[in-house]
Amino acid sequence: MNSIFQQLKSRLGEGRVRQNVILAPYTTLKIGGPAEYYINSLTAEDLIAGVRVAHELNIPIHMLGGVSNVVISDEGLKGLSIRNMYSLKEVVQETDDEVILKIGSGYNMTRLSQETAEAGYEGFEYHFGLPGTLGGALFMNSKWTAHPPTHYTGDDLVTALVLNRAGDVREESHEYFQFAYDYSILQETRELVVWATFKMKKRDPEILTQRNKDANEYRKKTQPFGVATSGCFFQNIEGQSAGKIIDELGLKGLQVGSARVSDIHANFIINEGAAKSDDVMKLVAEIKRIVKEKRNIDLKEEVVFVENLV
Repeated sequence: MNSIFQQLKSRLGEGRVRQNVILAPYTTLKIGGPAEYYINSLTAEDLIAGVRVAHELNIPIHMLGGVSNVVISDEGLKGLSIRNMYSLKEVVQETDDEVILKIGSGYNMTRLSQETAEAGYEGFEYHFGLPGTLGGALFMNSKWTAHPPTHYTGDDLVTALVLNRAGDVREESHEYFQFAYDYSILQETRELVVWATFKMKKRDPEILTQRNKDANEYRKKTQPFGVATSGCFFQNIEGQSAGKIIDELGLKGLQVGSARVSDIHANFIINEGAAKSDDVMKLVAEIKRIVKEKRNIDLKEEVVFVENLV
């Protein structure tokens, strides 16, 4: 019997740790091989314990949330893959005009958007339709830019409990994260958010739920819907839309294997059913080559490839 597997089971719970779990079904792109070891984490204690044990056993750690902004290799992931399902949500402070809400990093963004809108808490309503989790949204500082006002996930953050790769935790304020376009300091430190607090203004729930509907309708009209995709693949460049650049170069429909540039929105790559991670990587390389050759622009991926998860 594998001694690492035995130690993981002993320390994290018999029956909770599994071996060779295929990850593709958990991803929005429907690509990904087996996790060597896999566990679902439902609490803050689960997350911290998983990271600490993996660190002590000297095996790689992979934190997975909605798995909507990554491409996982068909070869799979070595070490421990932790699926973050920590869905705490509670009011920790409240006045007549605003609340401070504490939210677990595994909270699904569409669910969070709907629930806060219905409660009359302003801030997440335009994130309706996003398949990822709060932790991933903070990591990427995801945003709404379809029409003013542009709103980033990190805008209303007050504090967060940060977990490093050794399993140490500490509380940090908004300034620590250095939020910018598609960026937070987490991308450099590879730290994880366990929970975060947000200061949210109180608004009429009808106004906020209408914004839910507006955001959802906008996404349905302008983005591929009901297909396997990882969302916008490339970052915009100095105010220029990456999708517009790719579209103007006639790259809609460009295909490698079963990976294809969407005919609806050129910044989306879709899996037509049997795409491999290598198909996506080759397609991305070809898009970047053509854009560099024709426009002298170096596109940068917004989606993270598996090697960046370790």
